[in-house]
Amino acid sequence: MIPSFLLAKLYVKGSLRNTENGFEFALKNIIDSTLLIGIGPITAGGKNYEGETISMTVADKTVGGAELSRNNAIPVRMGVPLTVSVVGEKLTAGTQKITVSATTSDIGKIKFDISDNVT
Repeated sequence: MIPSFLLAKLYVKGSLRNTENGFEFALKNIIDSTLLIGIGPITAGGKNYEGETISMTVADKTVGGAELSRNNAIPVRMGVPLTVSVVGEKLTAGTQKITVSATTSDIGKIKFDISDNVT
């Protein structure tokens, strides 16, 4: 199992921002290449987001959280950024804590917290 403090280093500092439909942030794999086969819940602003409210984009491939599976995985290569978009309420200005839960093909379930200012 990978410690959560190491997983938190996947977060790209300064990438948390509100969007027209919610918010997004970036992750960059610094550990080892893997396949992302599940995402969620993502907790932010006191709300849990799962399934169709989450999507991930790597390079030119976007997959919705409800569509992720072993048969429809997102490759997460070392050094390649991944954008996580959440449809929901915009985050309030200031420092926000977000809890990210995901499932990878080789490690299984992972969970970590990130904190950043909304830009």
